[in-house]
Amino acid sequence: MTRVQQETQFATWLREYSFICVRIARAFEFDADAQADLLQEILLQWWRSIPNFPRIENPRPWLYRVSLNAALTWQRRESRRGRIIDRSAPFAQLVETVVQPVDSVGRDAIDDLYRAIRQLRPAERALILLHLEGFSYEEIAGTIGISANAVGSRLTRVRDNLGRLMKGISQHHERV
Repeated sequence: MTRVQQETQFATWLREYSFICVRIARAFEFDADAQADLLQEILLQWWRSIPNFPRIENPRPWLYRVSLNAALTWQRRESRRGRIIDRSAPFAQLVETVVQPVDSVGRDAIDDLYRAIRQLRPAERALILLHLEGFSYEEIAGTIGISANAVGSRLTRVRDNLGRLMKGISQHHERV
């Protein structure tokens, strides 16, 4: 693949699938600076993985796999978290431009959901993010490398856990 073809492929992915990076960065990091750093790392992994891209019709599951692996690796490299980036950088702007609900109740609900997701273990975050994106159990299994039956049983536990976390968050808001 030529450099021009790589750049074209990357630009297409960025235009069509940037929401994947943003959602994963938001689920794995708490503050905007760290999210922007993680987003940059995920996009770098997309770029590096272009030569290994399997020529498939729908790249979305594959891009999720690359993104989730980048986020999990990111979490293991604790020393990279302290780095500061320029907030005017395009990565920070991408995090901030994700479509958000217009009403404050919707924004608060999404923020609460991400707050609860960040309390899950990394493997659980990956499962629930793929589930929320509408992937089938088979697609999730292929993306993270477990059986579809394991996806079903683990998702049941993760959804129950997420429900408890969300209830705790909503009770906290009621007390405040």
